[in-house]
Amino acid sequence: MRRNIPSLGALQAFSAVAKHQSVTAAAHELSLTAGAISRQVALLESQLGVALFTRVRQRVVLTRAGEVYSARIVKVLDTLERETVEVMAHEGKGHVLEIASLPTVGAQWLIPRLGGFNKKNPDITVNVHARTTRFLFNEASIDGALYYGLASWPGAKTDYLFDEILLPVGSPKIIRGRKNMDSEEIVRQPLLHLMTRPDAWREWSTAAGVTNINIMRGARFEVQSMLIAAACASQGVALLPRFLIDGLLQSGALQVLSRLSVRSQGAYYFACPEEKRNEEPLTKFRSWLVNSRDEFSDSAPAL
Repeated sequence: MRRNIPSLGALQAFSAVAKHQSVTAAAHELSLTAGAISRQVALLESQLGVALFTRVRQRVVLTRAGEVYSARIVKVLDTLERETVEVMAHEGKGHVLEIASLPTVGAQWLIPRLGGFNKKNPDITVNVHARTTRFLFNEASIDGALYYGLASWPGAKTDYLFDEILLPVGSPKIIRGRKNMDSEEIVRQPLLHLMTRPDAWREWSTAAGVTNINIMRGARFEVQSMLIAAACASQGVALLPRFLIDGLLQSGALQVLSRLSVRSQGAYYFACPEEKRNEEPLTKFRSWLVNSRDEFSDSAPAL
């Protein structure tokens, strides 16, 4: 029996118009004429028997049915593209994992270690995506995510990896040749904050017994790579986990200012969809992460 499936061209045209809310922009994206895009969308609406857009002068606006259909079609097209690229790249052999990670953790921690996994699993290719917030796995073509926060993730199986231990660090220009600084002197420096750890400096200063200084002052940065860059540029002192800056500490670009550290309220986890947790490629990747957690674990270093 013939499947009741619209043509791929019609679906691509509809998805592009839905994304841009413009026939002209969709035509530019797909390298087609506006007339061709309009005909494809009209053909799709005719086949479905449902209006997907409301036309208002030069604008097109998704109907409720169009919004629902668009969300589903995006996932279908993403999956189709992924499977196509996988076959082209591996000629039908091997597997591909799509892994999401926080940008700095992915660049500074995960990717440098992937060589070990690749050697043990040459038939599995790991693609790494940058994600700064959580998402629904059923709405993304992602097999797993390395993230910071709490263990719970709706619809996902999570594996604990390691805690985050924060140390006060700064550039040699701030230290000015000294081996370390006392706690009050540290918090009197320009303070650099990570937006997702708003209470980090408050917790550190409380642990240090310094409560008479405004520790909320100073610049704030959205991702850790920006915070690291600001600290390296002598813009202030920052609280950072050693595993992200070990190379910078070894090179002398940054120095630990105090032995006192604080543990963040969250931790690092790996999450994957419940329905995929037992798939062999993903199981191998999870096992590699979990079995290596002792190496990954962070701890306050001796000065």
